Amino acid sequence: MFCSYCGKQLEDGSKFCNSCGSQVGSSEQTTSDSKRKIIFDGKIHKCPNCGSRLDSFEHKCKDCGYELRGSNVTNVVKEFADKLDKTDTVAKKNELISNFYIPNTKEDIYEFFILATSNLTTDFKCEEAWKSKLEQTYHKAKLSFGKTSEFEYIDKIYTKTMKDYKSKSLNRSLKKGWKYFLGALIVVIGIALIIFGFFKGSESGDEDSPFYVVGIIGLMLSITGPVLFIKSSQNKNSSNSENEEDEEEY
Repeated sequence: MFCSYCGKQLEDGSKFCNSCGSQVGSSEQTTSDSKRKIIFDGKIHKCPNCGSRLDSFEHKCKDCGYELRGSNVTNVVKEFADKLDKTDTVAKKNELISNFYIPNTKEDIYEFFILATSNLTTDFKCEEAWKSKLEQTYHKAKLSFGKTSEFEYIDKIYTKTMKDYKSKSLNRSLKKGWKYFLGALIVVIGIALIIFGFFKGSESGDEDSPFYVVGIIGLMLSITGPVLFIKSSQNKNSSNSENEEDEEEY
């Protein structure tokens, strides 16, 4: 038997631990002894990677470096994800993501890498923070995993994710800018028609010349362009206001 408080072996028939003085024989002691017997009997004592014997409570094999994950080991990535879900504003979420320290174990690095890749293309309000953190995680994985098949898999995911991110960013930029471009183009065409129409009408010497109609159409177009530009600006401001409201309610 072993003491549940200090782990020292107990003498047969002892009522108190000779090392720390704790009482022996309580239900807590019995439960703890049962757990310790399982551990010391070696049921989870062999490395699943190389088969080497492991000491009690070890989380990394001394021979091959394989990292063990048990129910008693804290999952920092899960804690981070839970904390992120409870964060109520976009600003705080961005701060939390930016300040998160990339974990050291390979499994945690991989778990956070998957979390970052899935959020980069879905959480557009925090995409810059996720992008920065994903790049950091990728470089740390490159150092930690080395030239292994595991890193090759990570590299493929990273390449595809960054390609999707750039594509979505470009589409959003084009979607926002096409009305501005169209407005400017209409103004240029309108001015060109004004110059052409009135110049040709004046040159013909006929007050009823159809060229004047062309000039009037150009004048209308040159007015329509700025109106479209103003509406685009109003829509953008409205969208920003909605984002701010969403941030307050996040």
